[in-house]
Amino acid sequence: MAALWKEEYRIGVDMIDEQHRQLFIKIENLLDIAKGGSWQKNRQECMEIIDFLVKYTIIHFETEEKLQREKGYISYDEHVKIHREFTNTVLVYKDLLSNNFSSKTLKSFIGTLLAWLVNHVCVCDKKIVRNIPIQPMETFADTESFIKNVAAKLLTEMYEIPIRDTKSCIYKGDVEGAVIIRTVAEGKGRHLFLYGMSDKLTEILYHKISGMYLPHLDFLDEIEQSALTEIGNIITTYAMSAIDESSTGIQFKSDLYIHEYNSTEYNITNSVILELGTDYGKMEVLYCRLK
Repeated sequence: MAALWKEEYRIGVDMIDEQHRQLFIKIENLLDIAKGGSWQKNRQECMEIIDFLVKYTIIHFETEEKLQREKGYISYDEHVKIHREFTNTVLVYKDLLSNNFSSKTLKSFIGTLLAWLVNHVCVCDKKIVRNIPIQPMETFADTESFIKNVAAKLLTEMYEIPIRDTKSCIYKGDVEGAVIIRTVAEGKGRHLFLYGMSDKLTEILYHKISGMYLPHLDFLDEIEQSALTEIGNIITTYAMSAIDESSTGIQFKSDLYIHEYNSTEYNITNSVILELGTDYGKMEVLYCRLK
């Protein structure tokens, strides 16, 4: 397996870059154990690595935040919130694994951690040195323009995948895609997002958020499922910062569907689906505010 750390992840601050590299090395250690099938035999080593990640993540975030204060970073408060929320995620997984150590939970933790870290380093942290806001507040004329903005930030600004064309249609109970991610966000209100992606677009995004290659969609393990689900959380985090004034304490619940989505759990008829064309197939996005 190729090393998870890549030189392109550097943000240009030696101390921060070295800390990022150490985090990737530790995640790679966990991944080797999980993929090698020796997770139960190496339980103690896994927990020691997770303890290190918890402590090192806190130290790393403190270092980053000190740098941001020194530079007068424009999105310091938002960046700190992201750090705190992710620290809580890591602590939740640590408790889960301490109380009920399992391959499924370990792989889910690795997928979430890796996808979050790659996105955070490549998108959020690189904005620090250039003093670019994480997500400026914006207003939108309608739901369609809002969806276009969110999709453009994910595909084009974050992952350099141009959107070639767009068209809208009314949701009639079905979202097309080889992979469909449903994310429900609860802040001041409840918001539902559906993201349907072609197989090729899914593969490209997975590689961009994890540095790894996706196997056949019918044979995904918990690492791949967790990393793909994190895509929904990543997109929705940016969306919610634009539509929910209290971006603190928002809870996300994401579910992954392969090949089809026909859930009737939420009443979302007459909502608008925006179909986005890319060089890797299409992506369908639906957003609606739940009652």
